[in-house]
Amino acid sequence: MKATDRNIDDAVGKCLIDIRQGNTQSIAELFELTYRGLFSVAMKYCRHTMTAEDLVAEIFANIQYIAEHYKSGYKAFNYLCKALKNKYLNMKRGEKVRSFAPLNENIIATKENIDEKVSSIAVREGLKLLNEEEYLIIYYKFYFDMTFREIANNTDKSLGAIQRIYKKAVAKLKDYL
Repeated sequence: MKATDRNIDDAVGKCLIDIRQGNTQSIAELFELTYRGLFSVAMKYCRHTMTAEDLVAEIFANIQYIAEHYKSGYKAFNYLCKALKNKYLNMKRGEKVRSFAPLNENIIATKENIDEKVSSIAVREGLKLLNEEEYLIIYYKFYFDMTFREIANNTDKSLGAIQRIYKKAVAKLKDYL
């Protein structure tokens, strides 16, 4: 391992510890440090760009849980890669038994129920900037932990349309936050 690799791994470990302690600012730094590497690892597993992006997005959607279980002294990037591998294996196992049932009308997201579901004031305000379509896709992706394919099947939109809307919504949220 090169000295620069050790420095990056130390920085990743520090970010995980900061996140565990409640410092959400470190999530952005962790993302910058690890996205390319995690995406590369995800591509080796699934060999599909959008699925690899889904896997990495799911890692960051659950980063606080992942950070809580990180033990200082372990190689931090390898720990994230192991979490990504576990997500991939769970996804592959789930494909065998998971069915695409239509969403129940009682749980469909609307902008009116943002306050009930989101505890962070900054995120809540950022979500209000999204149009209804963007909001629903973000909501299904993060609240229900649905893949893009599941969202597409449940909303009668194409997979490409869902991905474009998602990227546009995330860009708006990044600009706001």
